[in-house]
Amino acid sequence: QQYGSLLLVIRRTIPIGLALVGLLALVRAQDTTRVPRPAAKAPILTQFDSTSAVTKLGARLDALFTTSRYRSSEVSVMVRSVTRGVTLYQRNADKPLTPASNTKLFSTNAVFHALGPDHAISTEVRTTARIGPDGTLDGDLYLVGHGDAMLTVNDIEEIADKLFAMGLRRVTGTVYGDSTWFDSETNRAVYSGDGEDVVRLPPVTALTHSNGTIAVVVSATAKGYIGVQTIPASDAFVLERVTTKRARRARIRVTSTVRKDGKQVISVSGSPGANRTKTVYVDMRNPALSAAGMLSNRLRSGGIDNEAQIGIKKAPSQSRLLAAFKRPFVQFASVVNKRSHNYYAEHCFKMVGALHGDHTTTAATAKRMMLATLDSMRVDRTGAVFNDGSGLSRRNLVSARTEVMMLDAIRREPYFDDFYASLSIAGVDGSTRGRMIGTPAQGNVHAKTGTLRNVSSLGGYVTTRDGELLAFAIISNGPYKGTYKGTENQAAILLASFTYGAAGAQDDAFEIDTTTAGDEEADELQEAE
Repeated sequence: QQYGSLLLVIRRTIPIGLALVGLLALVRAQDTTRVPRPAAKAPILTQFDSTSAVTKLGARLDALFTTSRYRSSEVSVMVRSVTRGVTLYQRNADKPLTPASNTKLFSTNAVFHALGPDHAISTEVRTTARIGPDGTLDGDLYLVGHGDAMLTVNDIEEIADKLFAMGLRRVTGTVYGDSTWFDSETNRAVYSGDGEDVVRLPPVTALTHSNGTIAVVVSATAKGYIGVQTIPASDAFVLERVTTKRARRARIRVTSTVRKDGKQVISVSGSPGANRTKTVYVDMRNPALSAAGMLSNRLRSGGIDNEAQIGIKKAPSQSRLLAAFKRPFVQFASVVNKRSHNYYAEHCFKMVGALHGDHTTTAATAKRMMLATLDSMRVDRTGAVFNDGSGLSRRNLVSARTEVMMLDAIRREPYFDDFYASLSIAGVDGSTRGRMIGTPAQGNVHAKTGTLRNVSSLGGYVTTRDGELLAFAIISNGPYKGTYKGTENQAAILLASFTYGAAGAQDDAFEIDTTTAGDEEADELQEAE
């Protein structure tokens, strides 16, 4: 009887329990806020497995960096697991060397770090006047730049459209360009202290556009009549045709001078040939005035009358914001890091100084704040020297340890995803698009290249076969640049193939022929040989 009662209780309880389990499963299935279960982890390895794999990796990397070519060279190398916070390999890691364009990693990081969560560069239109009921602004407009050298005519048109939407129909005053957010020294060779134009750059100013260059388009009809225009159009450009006769040979000569009022006179002689067009690029001599002239031109095209009076003047402190164009800094940084754009990188350098409040000795402050940024991130920057933001200065110095520890620290910053996305991807885009193709590093290595005469560098991130994120830096100084780049490829492939499993790094990956660097010299925009 006791057993019978017990069985009866069980029979009645089981359906209720099953119902509760089913109800719980249904609630869980409908709860979309629950954190998903993490993916299955790799098999647990013994300490012997891990130590053996790292030792094997170190031996293979040592083999790369102890060849005969490296006996007359200097090299600084470090590899660190960002995932686990441990160093896997180092060779002369504390040796400061010339990093070439790996400098751009430091300048873009310093801007990301200083900009804060907005991460945008703003170009503003300000005024001290009010727009009247009839749409007239009885006063001046100020176009204020903050270093966006990527600014285009389309961006200025967007600002003009915003002003039109506000009801602006007429401007009685002058359109001024304000580039005072940076200091007045615009020549990298001067503010870097090098005194050497390794690569000639347009003026580095807070207000510029179109990469600091003017496209002069010269066209000729079948009868030899010549037409000239500039792209972009600006009230600051004065076109002058020296000759209109049809030339016997197709030859164009373009020169430019600056008038007392700051406008740039562009003189064109010769002919491109009948029914032909030729484009010649010249540097802007007065970028801030050119930008003001472009805004003036776009206002008229957009239905806002103005007297086409332009000038250069600092916006009054009491001026108010009318409209702005904001560029996410990740767009800017991506061109700097993927294409190794020296001109944009120098604007990053000046931004570092300006973002820390110095608008009169911006470059001097930038040199200090590049180092102070590393200090704030608790990165050892012993021996580091930064004279510019592009890496054209041969007097820049940095060690592999400083670079890797910065990359490690960036992983913990809120801007890591944007920084990571700004780097060149091996075999895919940027200055590494022709490198490591068909290897485990393709589409995996996100890095910045560096090239100067007698300098080669590669630094960034790579994910191992175990899914572990590594930060690495390889800086080589010496006479064998081509060999260094091949070695960089081999090292990156080795890291991409690495696993803590019994095999360690893949034997077959190490044997891949990667002694050529691809077409990096052509890809690194304006990079010096």
